[in-house]
Amino acid sequence: MRQNISILVGSGFSIPEEIPGVRQLNQRLSKIDESEILIHTDQRAIFLNGQEDPNRWSRWDERIFLQEFLEFYSAEVLKPSEEFHYETFYDYYSGYLTNQENKEAIEDFYKRFNDKHFKGSDNQRDCYNRISDFNRSFNQLLASQLHKTKYFEDISTLNYPPYDPFIGFLRELLKTCDIKFHTLNHDLFFDWLGRHHSELLQHFTDGYQLEGSPFYGTVSYDFNGGTDKKVHKTYYVKLERFVDKFDKSLALYKLHGSVFNTIVYTPQPDQQRIRLKDNYAVSRFLMEVTDPVTGEQKFENLWDEVAPDFLSGTTNKTRFYTGDPYYKNLFKHFENNLSTSELLVVIGYGFQDPGINEYLEKNFLSRGKHMVVIDPYKPKTDLLEKYKATYIPKGVTQVTYQEYLEQIPTELKPKAE
Repeated sequence: MRQNISILVGSGFSIPEEIPGVRQLNQRLSKIDESEILIHTDQRAIFLNGQEDPNRWSRWDERIFLQEFLEFYSAEVLKPSEEFHYETFYDYYSGYLTNQENKEAIEDFYKRFNDKHFKGSDNQRDCYNRISDFNRSFNQLLASQLHKTKYFEDISTLNYPPYDPFIGFLRELLKTCDIKFHTLNHDLFFDWLGRHHSELLQHFTDGYQLEGSPFYGTVSYDFNGGTDKKVHKTYYVKLERFVDKFDKSLALYKLHGSVFNTIVYTPQPDQQRIRLKDNYAVSRFLMEVTDPVTGEQKFENLWDEVAPDFLSGTTNKTRFYTGDPYYKNLFKHFENNLSTSELLVVIGYGFQDPGINEYLEKNFLSRGKHMVVIDPYKPKTDLLEKYKATYIPKGVTQVTYQEYLEQIPTELKPKAE
């Protein structure tokens, strides 16, 4: 009978892949000049990175508000001894959106912004909608820092240094165990690795499925048609939707969401909230439905939330663990996986999320099971001393293959023939 192994990774897992860590994100997001960004008419915000914006007049007010709201927070909210942290900042303004926290300070800034740029009155956007617009753009800019174009490429890989020792560890575990791989990261690194590494792809699942999906996106591009004239083409591409099916031996659970996830709403009257996997250059989402009059198939345009679906905020995100049906379901998996696992390997997670720590303690550590923590900097938590744990003071790519194998309990290793 195959046993379960749980793995939990945080931002430290992706740093050798050159995905920015918390410190780098804080530096990049603490100060954004409006000239650095573009907010498209379709509400998608990006860093320009050298590109030209031909429509600087479009959404100029949203760009200016984004710059000046960040300046306000750093100058008037943070104490002189405090440094900007994007998740603490997210808690600050999202509290206003959910239950009017920090109302006086935020609305005072909004008034001063209007006095400066609209001579006292903005008839288009009230304070709540201004902050909502800010939240959408800020999340998109954050997501852009956690993404690499190569994660959209349909290629396979035989090896992936410097992660080869870790991949070898997974390969060895898969001989006798089912791996429950939980990540707190929004990036696509392990999603891509699991789907494209030749020794992992046949075992990999993440709860999304393409087969049978009625959801599509439109992709447009220009290519050379064999003459001097470029040909413009638009295609429909089928998109994976979440079906909550983790039926293979390497199952990925993205507990805090992903820069790849998009929420769409199906047509009335039975409107449903569906999570799709975005795809490269998708500009519009559609659903194939049966026309109630003719009985024929047709496409219906879907409304989407534009910003990617992931959780931020040191305290805000914990509300979703039990309050949002999608995340509540993921955390139920997390709870079950921990309680049925014989070993827990934690990599690059600093134990700074009280909600996650509670799950670890209640469903695994308090039951006397063994945890291995891999991190070059020892996490500041009493869980390492309070419970049975092995601490390895190295990063994920610094641990050798042999050291990884030493963490596998004897009873989980393949039996010699």
